[in-house]
Amino acid sequence: MEYKQLLNLYIPLVDFIADIIGPHCEVLLHDIVDVENSVIAIRNGYISGRHIGCPLTDLGFKLLENKSYLKQNQNALVNYRSRTDSGENLISSTYYIKDEKGELIGMICVNILNSTDHQINKIPAVFPITAIFSNAVHMDDNEEITESLSTSLDNVVDEAVKKLVEKYDISADRMSTEEKCALVQELRENGIFKIKGAITKVANTLKTSESTIYRYLATK
Repeated sequence: MEYKQLLNLYIPLVDFIADIIGPHCEVLLHDIVDVENSVIAIRNGYISGRHIGCPLTDLGFKLLENKSYLKQNQNALVNYRSRTDSGENLISSTYYIKDEKGELIGMICVNILNSTDHQINKIPAVFPITAIFSNAVHMDDNEEITESLSTSLDNVVDEAVKKLVEKYDISADRMSTEEKCALVQELRENGIFKIKGAITKVANTLKTSESTIYRYLATK
């Protein structure tokens, strides 16, 4: 079966999950082959502002780069923190859709508003979302995997760089050569340079040249 046909079989599941959990739950189907137009089905997209045709997230690019979905036959990543471009905090879960060869072709993502009105710990009484995920990796409350639910590829790159710069607690123009090189290496490990134009954007953010970014990338 062609991968698009296989993904289309999951579209009804997007509506099914959204109908059960309610309007405070965003559900998406991602095509990870077409990362620039990754979202092919969505319900309650008002939560993140995303729509059909929006790109893959920073976490999605990281998964593609490190292929963690292949480890120990993992089928899902559940209950991790995410945030929208507007600053809304959510609890998210991702189910991996694989082809007959075990290669990742898509993902179903469930993002539940994590507010006083919609606490994640109220959800199991309505719909035990983790129960449908076998071989899932459950994130500890103290483990931070923050996914930025961005509406554009530019925002994906911006948020990825911003997160790493904040770790150094200094502005990008005050970072040392070693720090910038380490940041670029981490961006590569996170799959950010799979995005067209990322080299230029990162160079501008770090106040350096594109050739310097290529040099950092060549450093082992």
